[in-house]
Amino acid sequence: MDTSGSMGDDELAAALGEVTGVLREVGVRGNRVTVLACDADVHAVSRVTSTEQVTLGGGGGTDMRVGIDAALAARDRPGIVIVLTDGFTPWPAETPSCRLIAALIGAGAPRPPAWVETVRVTD
Repeated sequence: MDTSGSMGDDELAAALGEVTGVLREVGVRGNRVTVLACDADVHAVSRVTSTEQVTLGGGGGTDMRVGIDAALAARDRPGIVIVLTDGFTPWPAETPSCRLIAALIGAGAPRPPAWVETVRVTD
């Protein structure tokens, strides 16, 4: 989850709303989702069953590659990484070894590389 300085309160609220949607999709049987709060560094890693458990940190520059790399280095390596961002970030130079989805928040969010699956988050 992008927590850089360009993510205002509305964008952060939209990103947390998407976390709620992901949690709803994986079920309520104790399944957890790992949320990494990231700007140009990973500031907090939370294993959550609700958005109230997410720890946010950051507020500086933006480099979602750092969060993607951290997610892929985890002991429980994910099959899917969802990047919740306003899109103002560099992207990996090549396709990572998992499914990568960019949930772009805001109408002006620039498109990531064509190999990144992309959805637009609108109000």
